[in-house]
Amino acid sequence: MTFLRAITIVLLIWLFFDSKPVISLTVYVLIGVQVIAWLWPRIAGQQIEWRRQAPLVVSPNEPGEITITITYRGRLPLPYLVITEDIPPALSTDARKRWVISLKPGQQQVLRYTIQSRQRGLYWLGPLRISIGAVLDLNEVQLVEQQQTPVTIIPSVVPLPLLALPAGLPFSHERQRLSLFDDPAQKMGVRPYRPGDSPRRMDWKTSARLGELQVRELAPVIARETLIALEFSETAYRGRFARDNRERAVIAAASLATALMNRRQAVGLCSNGYDPLTDDRIAPLPPAAELEHLREILARLGRIEPERSSPFLTDLIAADRYLSWGGTLMIITAALDERWLVDLTTLSQSGLRIAVALAEPGPTDILLARRYGLTAYRIDRTGAIVPEA
Repeated sequence: MTFLRAITIVLLIWLFFDSKPVISLTVYVLIGVQVIAWLWPRIAGQQIEWRRQAPLVVSPNEPGEITITITYRGRLPLPYLVITEDIPPALSTDARKRWVISLKPGQQQVLRYTIQSRQRGLYWLGPLRISIGAVLDLNEVQLVEQQQTPVTIIPSVVPLPLLALPAGLPFSHERQRLSLFDDPAQKMGVRPYRPGDSPRRMDWKTSARLGELQVRELAPVIARETLIALEFSETAYRGRFARDNRERAVIAAASLATALMNRRQAVGLCSNGYDPLTDDRIAPLPPAAELEHLREILARLGRIEPERSSPFLTDLIAADRYLSWGGTLMIITAALDERWLVDLTTLSQSGLRIAVALAEPGPTDILLARRYGLTAYRIDRTGAIVPEA
Protein backbone atom coordinates (compact mmCIF):
# COMPACT_ATOMS: atom_id res chain seq x y z
CA MET A 1 0.00 0.00 0.00
CA THR A 2 1.38 3.39 -1.03
CA PHE A 3 1.56 6.45 1.21
CA LEU A 4 -1.20 8.26 -0.74
CA ARG A 5 -3.58 5.33 -0.40
CA ALA A 6 -2.92 5.10 3.31
CA ILE A 7 -3.63 8.83 3.78
CA THR A 8 -6.80 8.52 1.65
CA ILE A 9 -8.13 5.63 3.76
CA VAL A 10 -7.44 7.53 6.98
CA LEU A 11 -9.24 10.62 5.65
CA LEU A 12 -12.19 8.52 4.46
CA ILE A 13 -12.58 7.13 7.99
CA TRP A 14 -12.28 10.67 9.40
CA LEU A 15 -14.85 11.92 6.86
CA PHE A 16 -17.29 9.22 8.07
CA PHE A 17 -17.29 10.75 11.55
CA ASP A 18 -16.68 14.40 10.64
CA SER A 19 -17.96 15.62 7.27
CA LYS A 20 -16.29 19.00 7.13
CA PRO A 21 -15.93 20.56 3.64
CA VAL A 22 -12.14 20.80 3.94
CA ILE A 23 -11.84 17.11 4.69
CA SER A 24 -14.24 16.21 1.87
CA LEU A 25 -12.30 18.34 -0.64
CA THR A 26 -9.01 16.79 0.46
CA VAL A 27 -10.42 13.29 0.05
CA TYR A 28 -11.76 14.05 -3.45
CA VAL A 29 -8.46 15.59 -4.54
CA LEU A 30 -6.50 12.59 -3.29
CA ILE A 31 -8.84 10.15 -5.04
CA GLY A 32 -8.67 12.16 -8.27
CA VAL A 33 -4.88 12.29 -8.18
CA GLN A 34 -4.65 8.53 -7.72
CA VAL A 35 -7.13 7.84 -10.51
CA ILE A 36 -5.13 10.05 -12.88
CA ALA A 37 -1.89 8.38 -11.77
CA TRP A 38 -3.44 4.97 -12.45
CA LEU A 39 -4.80 5.91 -15.90
CA TRP A 40 -1.79 7.95 -17.04
CA PRO A 41 0.73 5.11 -17.62
CA ARG A 42 -1.96 2.79 -19.04
CA ILE A 43 -3.03 5.28 -21.67
CA ALA A 44 0.58 6.21 -22.43
CA GLY A 45 1.57 2.55 -22.73
CA GLN A 46 -0.67 2.22 -25.78
CA GLN A 47 1.31 5.01 -27.47
CA ILE A 48 4.75 3.42 -27.01
CA GLU A 49 6.46 1.53 -29.83
CA TRP A 50 9.83 -0.18 -29.75
CA ARG A 51 12.02 -1.91 -32.30
CA ARG A 52 15.17 -3.96 -31.82
CA GLN A 53 17.80 -4.13 -34.55
CA ALA A 54 20.35 -6.94 -34.27
CA PRO A 55 22.58 -8.82 -36.73
CA LEU A 56 21.07 -12.17 -37.68
CA VAL A 57 24.51 -13.79 -37.98
CA VAL A 58 27.67 -12.97 -36.04
CA SER A 59 31.14 -14.44 -36.54
CA PRO A 60 33.04 -15.88 -33.57
CA ASN A 61 34.75 -13.26 -31.39
CA GLU A 62 33.10 -10.51 -33.43
CA PRO A 63 31.30 -7.74 -31.53
CA GLY A 64 27.73 -7.07 -32.57
CA GLU A 65 25.84 -3.85 -31.89
CA ILE A 66 22.25 -4.09 -30.71
CA THR A 67 20.00 -1.04 -31.12
CA ILE A 68 16.68 -0.55 -29.33
CA THR A 69 14.55 2.34 -30.56
CA ILE A 70 11.78 3.58 -28.25
CA THR A 71 9.16 5.88 -29.81
CA TYR A 72 6.47 7.68 -27.80
CA ARG A 73 3.48 9.10 -29.71
CA GLY A 74 1.38 10.21 -26.74
CA ARG A 75 0.38 13.77 -25.76
CA LEU A 76 1.31 13.59 -22.08
CA PRO A 77 4.93 13.34 -20.93
CA LEU A 78 6.16 10.14 -19.32
CA PRO A 79 8.04 10.84 -16.06
CA TYR A 80 10.10 7.67 -16.21
CA LEU A 81 10.43 4.34 -17.99
CA VAL A 82 12.50 1.44 -16.72
CA ILE A 83 13.70 -0.69 -19.65
CA THR A 84 15.30 -4.10 -19.10
CA GLU A 85 16.73 -6.46 -21.71
CA ASP A 86 17.68 -10.08 -20.97
CA ILE A 87 20.89 -11.27 -22.67
CA PRO A 88 22.16 -14.89 -22.90
CA PRO A 89 25.32 -15.42 -20.82
CA ALA A 90 27.20 -16.58 -23.93
CA LEU A 91 26.81 -13.14 -25.49
CA SER A 92 27.60 -10.82 -22.61
CA THR A 93 29.03 -10.72 -19.11
CA ASP A 94 25.90 -8.83 -18.07
CA ALA A 95 22.87 -11.07 -17.95
CA ARG A 96 20.57 -8.04 -18.11
CA LYS A 97 20.79 -4.48 -19.41
CA ARG A 98 18.82 -1.76 -17.63
CA TRP A 99 18.02 1.84 -18.57
CA VAL A 100 15.89 4.53 -16.89
CA ILE A 101 14.64 7.27 -19.23
CA SER A 102 11.87 9.85 -19.51
CA LEU A 103 10.03 10.76 -22.71
CA LYS A 104 8.35 13.89 -23.94
CA PRO A 105 5.40 13.77 -26.35
CA GLY A 106 6.62 12.62 -29.75
CA GLN A 107 10.14 11.89 -28.52
CA GLN A 108 12.29 8.99 -29.75
CA GLN A 109 15.06 7.42 -27.68
CA VAL A 110 17.80 5.11 -29.05
CA LEU A 111 19.53 2.66 -26.71
CA ARG A 112 22.62 0.69 -27.69
CA TYR A 113 24.71 -2.11 -26.29
CA THR A 114 27.27 -4.58 -27.63
CA ILE A 115 27.33 -8.37 -27.56
CA GLN A 116 30.47 -10.48 -27.86
CA SER A 117 30.13 -13.90 -29.45
CA ARG A 118 31.95 -16.68 -27.62
CA GLN A 119 30.42 -19.96 -28.70
CA ARG A 120 28.49 -20.97 -31.80
CA GLY A 121 24.77 -21.54 -31.47
CA LEU A 122 21.36 -19.93 -31.71
CA TYR A 123 20.59 -17.35 -29.03
CA TRP A 124 17.52 -15.22 -28.31
CA LEU A 125 17.72 -11.59 -27.23
CA GLY A 126 15.02 -10.54 -24.80
CA PRO A 127 12.34 -10.45 -23.76
CA LEU A 128 12.34 -6.65 -23.55
CA ARG A 129 10.37 -5.28 -20.60
CA ILE A 130 9.22 -1.68 -20.14
CA SER A 131 7.92 -0.45 -16.79
CA ILE A 132 5.89 2.78 -17.03
CA GLY A 133 5.30 4.73 -13.85
CA ALA A 134 3.88 8.05 -12.67
CA VAL A 135 5.48 10.43 -10.18
CA LEU A 136 2.55 10.44 -7.76
CA ASP A 137 1.98 6.71 -7.70
CA LEU A 138 4.13 3.59 -7.62
CA ASN A 139 1.64 1.48 -9.55
CA GLU A 140 3.78 0.72 -12.63
CA VAL A 141 2.53 -0.78 -15.90
CA GLN A 142 4.58 -3.61 -17.41
CA LEU A 143 4.96 -4.01 -21.18
CA VAL A 144 6.62 -7.23 -22.39
CA GLU A 145 7.50 -8.02 -26.00
CA GLN A 146 5.93 -11.14 -27.46
CA GLN A 147 8.64 -12.05 -29.99
CA GLN A 148 12.32 -12.30 -29.14
CA THR A 149 15.11 -11.70 -31.66
CA PRO A 150 17.28 -14.64 -32.79
CA VAL A 151 21.05 -14.25 -33.20
CA THR A 152 23.16 -17.02 -34.73
CA ILE A 153 26.86 -17.37 -33.93
CA ILE A 154 28.50 -19.21 -36.83
CA PRO A 155 31.32 -21.76 -36.28
CA SER A 156 34.96 -20.88 -36.38
CA VAL A 157 36.69 -21.32 -39.73
CA VAL A 158 40.25 -22.65 -39.73
CA PRO A 159 42.66 -22.66 -42.69
CA LEU A 160 42.81 -26.02 -44.40
CA PRO A 161 45.85 -27.63 -46.01
CA LEU A 162 45.75 -28.19 -49.74
CA LEU A 163 43.06 -30.85 -50.05
CA ALA A 164 42.44 -32.78 -53.23
CA LEU A 165 38.93 -34.14 -53.18
CA PRO A 166 38.41 -36.90 -55.72
CA ALA A 167 36.51 -35.82 -58.82
CA GLY A 168 34.49 -38.18 -60.94
CA LEU A 169 34.31 -35.71 -63.81
CA PRO A 170 37.42 -36.36 -65.93
CA PHE A 171 37.44 -33.03 -67.77
CA SER A 172 37.81 -29.85 -65.77
CA HIS A 173 39.54 -26.48 -65.88
CA GLU A 174 40.57 -26.73 -62.22
CA ARG A 175 44.10 -27.98 -61.66
CA GLN A 176 45.58 -29.22 -58.42
CA ARG A 177 49.00 -30.72 -57.79
CA LEU A 178 47.90 -33.22 -55.15
CA SER A 179 44.71 -34.39 -56.82
CA LEU A 180 43.96 -38.09 -56.98
CA PHE A 181 42.29 -37.90 -60.37
CA ASP A 182 43.88 -36.87 -63.68
CA ASP A 183 42.55 -35.18 -66.77
CA PRO A 184 43.74 -37.16 -69.82
CA ALA A 185 43.12 -34.16 -72.04
CA GLN A 186 45.69 -31.98 -70.23
CA LYS A 187 49.28 -33.21 -70.47
CA MET A 188 51.87 -31.55 -68.24
CA GLY A 189 55.05 -33.43 -69.30
CA VAL A 190 56.82 -36.75 -68.94
CA ARG A 191 58.82 -38.48 -66.22
CA PRO A 192 60.70 -41.76 -65.88
CA TYR A 193 58.63 -44.89 -65.41
CA ARG A 194 58.07 -46.11 -61.84
CA PRO A 195 56.72 -49.53 -60.84
CA GLY A 196 52.96 -49.40 -60.58
CA ASP A 197 52.40 -46.83 -63.35
CA SER A 198 49.57 -47.68 -65.69
CA PRO A 199 50.65 -48.87 -69.17
CA ARG A 200 48.03 -46.56 -70.62
CA ARG A 201 50.10 -43.55 -69.55
CA MET A 202 53.28 -44.68 -71.32
CA ASP A 203 54.71 -42.17 -73.78
CA TRP A 204 56.21 -44.53 -76.37
CA LYS A 205 57.61 -41.86 -78.68
CA THR A 206 59.55 -40.13 -75.92
CA SER A 207 60.65 -43.51 -74.52
CA ALA A 208 62.07 -44.53 -77.92
CA ARG A 209 63.91 -41.21 -78.30
CA LEU A 210 65.42 -41.27 -74.80
CA GLY A 211 66.07 -44.98 -74.65
CA GLU A 212 64.17 -45.53 -71.39
CA LEU A 213 60.53 -45.82 -70.45
CA GLN A 214 58.73 -42.50 -69.95
CA VAL A 215 55.27 -41.87 -68.47
CA ARG A 216 52.98 -38.95 -69.31
CA GLU A 217 52.24 -36.59 -66.42
CA LEU A 218 48.67 -35.38 -66.62
CA ALA A 219 47.11 -32.25 -65.18
CA PRO A 220 45.14 -33.37 -62.15
CA VAL A 221 41.64 -32.10 -61.46
CA ILE A 222 39.59 -31.62 -58.30
CA ALA A 223 35.90 -31.80 -57.56
CA ARG A 224 33.82 -29.01 -59.06
CA GLU A 225 30.70 -29.84 -57.04
CA THR A 226 30.73 -31.08 -53.46
CA LEU A 227 27.99 -32.08 -51.04
CA ILE A 228 29.03 -32.01 -47.38
CA ALA A 229 27.11 -34.63 -45.39
CA LEU A 230 27.50 -33.95 -41.66
CA GLU A 231 26.61 -36.80 -39.33
CA PHE A 232 25.36 -35.13 -36.15
CA SER A 233 23.29 -37.66 -34.23
CA GLU A 234 24.10 -38.34 -30.59
CA THR A 235 24.59 -42.05 -31.28
CA ALA A 236 27.46 -41.35 -33.70
CA TYR A 237 29.52 -39.43 -31.13
CA ARG A 238 30.21 -41.38 -27.97
CA GLY A 239 32.52 -41.18 -25.00
CA ARG A 240 33.58 -38.37 -22.73
CA PHE A 241 34.78 -36.23 -25.65
CA ALA A 242 31.60 -36.57 -27.69
CA ARG A 243 30.75 -32.87 -27.47
CA ASP A 244 34.28 -31.81 -28.48
CA ASN A 245 34.22 -34.20 -31.43
CA ARG A 246 30.89 -32.80 -32.60
CA GLU A 247 32.22 -29.26 -32.43
CA ARG A 248 35.33 -30.24 -34.36
CA ALA A 249 33.11 -31.84 -37.00
CA VAL A 250 31.10 -28.61 -37.34
CA ILE A 251 34.29 -26.55 -37.66
CA ALA A 252 35.56 -28.98 -40.30
CA ALA A 253 32.33 -28.67 -42.31
CA ALA A 254 32.38 -24.86 -42.10
CA SER A 255 36.07 -24.66 -43.01
CA LEU A 256 35.69 -27.02 -45.96
CA ALA A 257 32.67 -25.13 -47.32
CA THR A 258 34.53 -21.82 -47.01
CA ALA A 259 37.70 -23.16 -48.64
CA LEU A 260 35.82 -24.63 -51.61
CA MET A 261 33.65 -21.56 -52.09
CA ASN A 262 36.75 -19.35 -52.07
CA ARG A 263 37.89 -21.41 -55.05
CA ARG A 264 34.57 -20.71 -56.76
CA GLN A 265 33.32 -24.27 -56.39
CA ALA A 266 29.73 -25.26 -55.73
CA VAL A 267 29.09 -26.61 -52.23
CA GLY A 268 25.97 -28.11 -50.65
CA LEU A 269 25.05 -29.30 -47.18
CA CYS A 270 22.90 -32.04 -45.72
CA SER A 271 22.78 -33.30 -42.15
CA ASN A 272 20.63 -35.18 -39.70
CA GLY A 273 21.14 -32.49 -37.05
CA TYR A 274 18.36 -30.45 -35.49
CA ASP A 275 17.67 -26.80 -36.31
CA PRO A 276 16.14 -25.03 -33.26
CA LEU A 277 15.10 -22.04 -35.38
CA THR A 278 12.77 -24.12 -37.56
CA ASP A 279 12.13 -26.80 -34.92
CA ASP A 280 12.97 -29.46 -37.50
CA ARG A 281 15.93 -31.22 -39.06
CA ILE A 282 18.48 -29.16 -40.98
CA ALA A 283 17.01 -28.62 -44.44
CA PRO A 284 19.34 -29.81 -47.25
CA LEU A 285 21.02 -27.19 -49.39
CA PRO A 286 21.87 -28.24 -52.98
CA PRO A 287 25.34 -27.22 -54.20
CA ALA A 288 25.73 -23.59 -55.27
CA ALA A 289 28.63 -21.15 -55.51
CA GLU A 290 27.11 -17.80 -54.47
CA LEU A 291 28.35 -15.90 -51.42
CA GLU A 292 24.85 -15.75 -49.96
CA HIS A 293 24.72 -19.54 -50.23
CA LEU A 294 27.89 -19.82 -48.12
CA ARG A 295 26.36 -17.53 -45.50
CA GLU A 296 23.32 -19.77 -45.28
CA ILE A 297 25.51 -22.86 -44.89
CA LEU A 298 27.48 -21.23 -42.07
CA ALA A 299 24.28 -20.03 -40.39
CA ARG A 300 22.79 -23.54 -40.39
CA LEU A 301 26.03 -25.00 -39.10
CA GLY A 302 25.98 -22.36 -36.36
CA ARG A 303 22.49 -23.37 -35.23
CA ILE A 304 22.83 -27.14 -35.59
CA GLU A 305 22.23 -29.32 -32.53
CA PRO A 306 22.43 -33.12 -32.16
CA GLU A 307 19.43 -35.41 -32.36
CA ARG A 308 19.19 -38.62 -30.41
CA SER A 309 17.95 -40.87 -33.18
CA SER A 310 18.02 -39.98 -36.85
CA PRO A 311 18.79 -42.22 -39.84
CA PHE A 312 21.83 -40.82 -41.60
CA LEU A 313 21.87 -43.28 -44.49
CA THR A 314 18.70 -41.67 -45.83
CA ASP A 315 20.69 -38.49 -46.50
CA LEU A 316 23.51 -40.42 -48.13
CA ILE A 317 21.25 -42.35 -50.47
CA ALA A 318 19.48 -39.13 -51.43
CA ALA A 319 22.77 -37.46 -52.31
CA ASP A 320 22.31 -38.26 -55.99
CA ARG A 321 19.34 -35.87 -55.98
CA TYR A 322 21.61 -32.95 -55.11
CA LEU A 323 24.82 -33.93 -56.92
CA SER A 324 25.33 -34.21 -60.65
CA TRP A 325 27.35 -37.04 -62.14
CA GLY A 326 30.99 -36.77 -61.14
CA GLY A 327 30.38 -34.77 -57.98
CA THR A 328 31.95 -35.48 -54.60
CA LEU A 329 30.17 -36.50 -51.43
CA MET A 330 32.19 -35.55 -48.35
CA ILE A 331 31.00 -37.35 -45.21
CA ILE A 332 32.04 -35.79 -41.89
CA THR A 333 31.50 -37.97 -38.83
CA ALA A 334 33.24 -39.34 -35.75
CA ALA A 335 34.18 -42.83 -36.97
CA LEU A 336 33.48 -45.05 -39.95
CA ASP A 337 30.35 -47.17 -39.69
CA GLU A 338 30.70 -50.46 -41.54
CA ARG A 339 26.95 -50.52 -42.19
CA TRP A 340 27.39 -47.58 -44.57
CA LEU A 341 29.97 -49.20 -46.81
CA VAL A 342 27.56 -51.11 -49.04
CA ASP A 343 25.46 -48.00 -49.63
CA LEU A 344 28.55 -45.90 -50.23
CA THR A 345 29.77 -48.41 -52.77
CA THR A 346 26.42 -48.16 -54.55
CA LEU A 347 26.72 -44.37 -54.65
CA SER A 348 30.26 -44.65 -55.97
CA GLN A 349 29.11 -46.94 -58.76
CA SER A 350 26.43 -44.42 -59.71
CA GLY A 351 29.08 -41.87 -60.70
CA LEU A 352 29.78 -40.07 -57.42
CA ARG A 353 33.10 -39.89 -55.63
CA ILE A 354 33.06 -40.49 -51.88
CA ALA A 355 35.38 -39.03 -49.24
CA VAL A 356 35.18 -39.27 -45.46
CA ALA A 357 36.60 -37.03 -42.72
CA LEU A 358 36.72 -38.66 -39.28
CA ALA A 359 36.93 -36.80 -35.97
CA GLU A 360 37.72 -39.89 -33.88
CA PRO A 361 38.72 -42.71 -36.25
CA GLY A 362 39.15 -46.24 -35.01
CA PRO A 363 42.38 -48.20 -35.48
CA THR A 364 41.24 -49.68 -38.80
CA ASP A 365 38.84 -47.03 -40.10
CA ILE A 366 41.30 -45.41 -42.51
CA LEU A 367 42.42 -48.74 -43.96
CA LEU A 368 38.83 -49.93 -44.24
CA ALA A 369 37.82 -46.77 -46.08
CA ARG A 370 40.67 -47.17 -48.55
CA ARG A 371 39.79 -50.82 -49.07
CA TYR A 372 36.36 -49.74 -50.29
CA GLY A 373 37.85 -47.06 -52.52
CA LEU A 374 37.02 -44.09 -50.27
CA THR A 375 39.33 -41.13 -49.79
CA ALA A 376 39.92 -40.78 -46.05
CA TYR A 377 40.88 -37.71 -44.02
CA ARG A 378 41.32 -37.02 -40.34
CA ILE A 379 40.01 -34.04 -38.35
CA ASP A 380 42.67 -32.67 -36.02
CA ARG A 381 42.16 -30.92 -32.68
CA THR A 382 41.54 -27.54 -34.25
CA GLY A 383 38.86 -28.88 -36.60
CA ALA A 384 41.06 -28.81 -39.71
CA ILE A 385 40.76 -31.64 -42.25
CA VAL A 386 44.17 -33.16 -42.87
CA PRO A 387 45.20 -36.07 -45.13
CA GLU A 388 45.85 -39.28 -43.27
CA ALA A 389 49.30 -40.66 -43.99
